Amino acid sequence: MPDSAVPGSTLPGGPAVPPPTVADRWFRTWPDSSVLDRPRLMARSLIDLADLDDRIVFYERLLGVPADLRMPIPDFGGLELAAVGNLLLIAGERPFTPVQRRTAYSLIVPSLAGQLALLERTGTSVLEPVETILPGSRARVRYPDGLLAELVEHRPRPGERPDPRPGTAVPEPVATGVRLLPRCAVPAERFADAVRFYETALEAEAETGVLPGRPDGGAGPVLVGNLLLVAHDGPAEPVAFALLAPSAAKVAELAGTGRPGRTVGGRTLMPLASGVSAEVWEGFPDPAAATGRRS
Repeated sequence: MPDSAVPGSTLPGGPAVPPPTVADRWFRTWPDSSVLDRPRLMARSLIDLADLDDRIVFYERLLGVPADLRMPIPDFGGLELAAVGNLLLIAGERPFTPVQRRTAYSLIVPSLAGQLALLERTGTSVLEPVETILPGSRARVRYPDGLLAELVEHRPRPGERPDPRPGTAVPEPVATGVRLLPRCAVPAERFADAVRFYETALEAEAETGVLPGRPDGGAGPVLVGNLLLVAHDGPAEPVAFALLAPSAAKVAELAGTGRPGRTVGGRTLMPLASGVSAEVWEGFPDPAAATGRRS
């Protein structure tokens, strides 16, 4: 989420910021995050506003799930947000700020005050204190591993109710068996500490054995909530997304890349939209194959 003023307030040295108009394209399937039982961790993709419609369609097709959030943030240069699965698309008309580009994750949290209190004992520092924004409230923090995260608490606006998508009916995406996860590469010597921290921050226990282990028997990979933690012994590949999929070929087909990607460390790095790549973990069920349908 962006740095922003309270809708209807006055920015220093500027005119009053009007509240947004609820348009057909604005919806939140879950406008009140207090119903969540734990933080919802989102990977982030910063894109041009003109590309947002195409990117929503692309990720709905790739992941086989409908977008569950789209909302404008009119008080910060025309930003607009959309969520598809575990991905938050952040679209803007202006260049993104350095801190926005450095922020690794967005977390939709049940309670912002509760999440900040939970993180106090972990060595997390608050970079930007709590402020009110259109979705509810937000803060930006630096985790002990140096990564930045934006914490956002969603609360409904007056009269707002859960809405899967207003306006014209949109066909349900076809299940693909592809799941996108935020990915974090951790030096092997700090891997155990990272697992413990993210278990606390995400309020989830680490899962082992879901993904194939390292051939050398080293640490990882581990799932904590919907975060994939992988250990590395040398320079880390700068990849922020992971895809759990039936095959790399399936991802290439859905993404329409026409390219199989490249292999790094035994994994396929697949180019996606907007110049980003994802590490593909193969061998997960393909619902289309199970039913005899093509997705």
